[in-house]
Amino acid sequence: MTVVSYGDVLKAAHRLSPDAQAKLAKALLRDLKPQAKAKKQAFTSSLEPLRGMSAAELKVLAESLLAPGQQQTLQVLLEKNRADALTSDEETLLDELLAQVDQIGLLKARARYTLSQDEGSGGVLE
Repeated sequence: MTVVSYGDVLKAAHRLSPDAQAKLAKALLRDLKPQAKAKKQAFTSSLEPLRGMSAAELKVLAESLLAPGQQQTLQVLLEKNRADALTSDEETLLDELLAQVDQIGLLKARARYTLSQDEGSGGVLE
């Protein structure tokens, strides 16, 4: 069995098309079976639909990306990381940027989830 790191999985997921990302998120969420009640509560709270946003706003959010300057910095830092040449400050910055990427990914997934729950209404979700 091959062991793949979370970072490698995340990179591969980011290369998927938006539709494939949404399908992956649905599959992961459907198959996830938290063992502890606390984990389940924490997880389901992050899956709550984004309310009070129009379908147009949700679509924009679903397509959001890391700012171009930050994306470029992230690419440089990832290359330096692969070469094992990061300073401690750069490692801290890389961790912060990866956390932002994770948050953007979660928001995108929630926006797509909300859109899928409200297909056809076109109004503001409450």
